[in-house]
Amino acid sequence: MSDEDDATTPPLVSFVAPSGTGKTTLLQSVIERLSADGYRVASVKHDAHRIELDTEGKDSWRLREAGSQDTLLVGRNQILWMGEDNDGPDLHALVRLFCPKADLVLVEGFRSAGLKTVWVQRSEIDDRTWAEPDRRNVIATVGPNDTEMVVDLLVDHYLNK
Repeated sequence: MSDEDDATTPPLVSFVAPSGTGKTTLLQSVIERLSADGYRVASVKHDAHRIELDTEGKDSWRLREAGSQDTLLVGRNQILWMGEDNDGPDLHALVRLFCPKADLVLVEGFRSAGLKTVWVQRSEIDDRTWAEPDRRNVIATVGPNDTEMVVDLLVDHYLNK
């Protein structure tokens, strides 16, 4: 059984597009609509760059400098994991751990993860360095203002089961 088939993992749908296309704006409006309709929506943002939130001299920085392969900062309402694994943590495992009550998880990015994908396009954006998603996973190609169409698609395919 694959991670996608695991009954404990809520459905994941990835939104992909080159930077500046409007995917975050679209996701924000889709999440607002679904949440207003009573659905529990979680989101995951992929950042292709190395996120450095650790500050030189702070305890977590000192532990990482000492050679800690994984460092987990835990606050009352926040968790930050920093690791040296080049592949990063498994997306499905993270969702099961941190989003177990979600009805749906909307993911920004992760176009290589094999997730069902909404491809956001805007004619003014032509980034030839951006690699297109696997078309076999694309469930819709939309513009950044197609909130209603995306909400209907998500409700019909993932939330009304």
